[in-house]
Amino acid sequence: MKSEEFLTTLGSIVKRTRSKTMDQADFAQRVGCGVATLSRLENGQPVNAETLFTALELLGLLDDYIAVGDEQNARLANAPLRKKRKPESDLPNDF
Repeated sequence: MKSEEFLTTLGSIVKRTRSKTMDQADFAQRVGCGVATLSRLENGQPVNAETLFTALELLGLLDDYIAVGDEQNARLANAPLRKKRKPESDLPNDF
């Protein structure tokens, strides 16, 4: 599954970047989570979004992911809109 692969990739990036400057305990304290949670993140297991985003921000990596999200959002802003449903007043009442 692609989401599992992405979590594994993100975890690896966090681990390699974090390990250059500090150990897990120090980084977990800065992120505001436990060492077990940080270990799960680094091993590609799901953690809550706030923990993930805080870790990425503290490592100086969040801006790269925001740029990708902004790019995708801009692309979707120009996509055709879904057709709207008929107003309920135009639908027959069969009940």
